[in-house]
Amino acid sequence: MSFTQIKSKSQSERGFTIVELLIVIVVIGILAAITIVSYTGITARANTNASKGNASTFIKKAELYLNDGTTGRYPAVDTELTDAANSSKSWYLTGLTVNYNTTLLTSASSSSTVRVLKCSAVGSTSSDTQAEITGASTGDAKLSGLKVYSFDYVNNAEVPVNVGNTTNCPAA
Repeated sequence: MSFTQIKSKSQSERGFTIVELLIVIVVIGILAAITIVSYTGITARANTNASKGNASTFIKKAELYLNDGTTGRYPAVDTELTDAANSSKSWYLTGLTVNYNTTLLTSASSSSTVRVLKCSAVGSTSSDTQAEITGASTGDAKLSGLKVYSFDYVNNAEVPVNVGNTTNCPAA
C-alpha cells in the first residue's frame, strides 16, 4: 500500500462523530429554550401594556363624560360611552370591551377588555351592591367614582385604578 492510497482513504472517511453531533443538538436545544422563554415574556409584557393603555383610555373618556357639562357624573353603564348616537362627543369610546360587572379579569381575558366597578361617596353597608349605585344625582347610591381594572399578564393579576371618590365600591 502506497502513501497516496492511505491519504485518499483517510480523506474519504472523514465525518462527524456521534459526540460532535450530540453537542450540536444540545446547543441548538438550549438556544431554542432561551428563545421560547424570552418570547413568552415579551408577549406577556406587551399584553400588559395594551391592557393598561386601554384602561387609561377608558379613564380619560370617563373623565370627559363627567366634565361634559350635561352629565355631571361618571358613566353608569358602558353604553353611555359607546352609543353610536354620541359619536360626535369627545367622550365617545370605540374599540374597547367595558365590563360593568363583578367578573374578574383573567389571563384568558382580551387585553382590550377593562372591568369597571361603580363607587359611591357614602360609607359601605352590608346590603350595598353595584346595582344600587346608579347615575342618580341625589340619594344614598350616587355614583361618585369608578374602580377601573386592567390585567397584568406578567404577574397574572388585576390592577385597579381609582377614579373619583371611591369610598364605597361593592364587589357584588
